[in-house]
Amino acid sequence: MLKRVTTDYPESGLDNVQLTNVPMWECENAHQELQVPAADQLHLLLTNMVIRKPARLAGAEVRFLRKEMQFSGRQFAERLGITPEHLSRLETGKGRITRPVDRLVRLATAWELTRQKRIEFPEDLEPFVTDLESAWADLGRHRLTHLDNAPPNREWEAA
Repeated sequence: MLKRVTTDYPESGLDNVQLTNVPMWECENAHQELQVPAADQLHLLLTNMVIRKPARLAGAEVRFLRKEMQFSGRQFAERLGITPEHLSRLETGKGRITRPVDRLVRLATAWELTRQKRIEFPEDLEPFVTDLESAWADLGRHRLTHLDNAPPNREWEAA
């Protein structure tokens, strides 16, 4: 039997992601199987939400962005101009993510997105180039909704 559910999405690597209206199959023996359609588009949307959030990035978000860009810790640290050990401390929450490093992670991710996906650098990220002073401390939750009968490239939207 198919039903629609709201569920956390720990597979993203983030503990604050929740998916709504997601198909879940339930067998007669009560076994449940979550179906995440258009996972690539979902992760691209989530990546864009993370790099646009107003608060400073958390360590898990830095790790999520690095993995989404398919960089090893060494490769990403090199791009950021920090040591792999320092990046590891940031990703695990044992090091403090400073505003310059936060800005650099966002910009490096946005730049890599433009390169990998062949899209233009997002205009709305330009403020990160000059100023992140308006950031606030509320990390909030990233909530995404699956849209029924949507075109294939628009199956997910921020809720």
